[in-house]
Amino acid sequence: MAFIGSSGVGKSTLINRLLGYDSLATRELRNDDRGRHTTTRRELIAIPEGGVVIDTPGMREMGVESADFSKAFSDIDELAAQCRYHDCTHTREPGCAVQEAIAGGKLSPDRLANYLKLKKEAEYEGLNSRQIEPEKISAMFAEVGGIKNARKFAKEKNRKQYGY
Repeated sequence: MAFIGSSGVGKSTLINRLLGYDSLATRELRNDDRGRHTTTRRELIAIPEGGVVIDTPGMREMGVESADFSKAFSDIDELAAQCRYHDCTHTREPGCAVQEAIAGGKLSPDRLANYLKLKKEAEYEGLNSRQIEPEKISAMFAEVGGIKNARKFAKEKNRKQYGY
């Protein structure tokens, strides 16, 4: 098993608890509640009760690589094949078999939320971190016509609210 995640989320602390003593260095959070880089290399650690775990340095971001949704979410894929529209987003289209399954108690809304979240992350597959950021910003402001329109809206709102 390996623990991965952002700096300061408690990976080394958790391993220390599994060991029953403080073997790995840890540090307090900064004043802004953000983690500190303490672990600088990967380390394989044997757990006394059995098993091994790998402690890893903090990561800035993680992504989905080569996601195969047909295996992990076969139930949703089977339902999606019954949707009225082949390009159904399973959010608000009429005739959505996935939404009907949720309404009928056959599918958990949380399961669909996880599916949609992973599917969204998979859209960034193959992009590096410099390419991902503008893509995410574009997606965030797509409903208002892009980042320029969002800035224009904010500027106009400030002008009305504060008179400048």
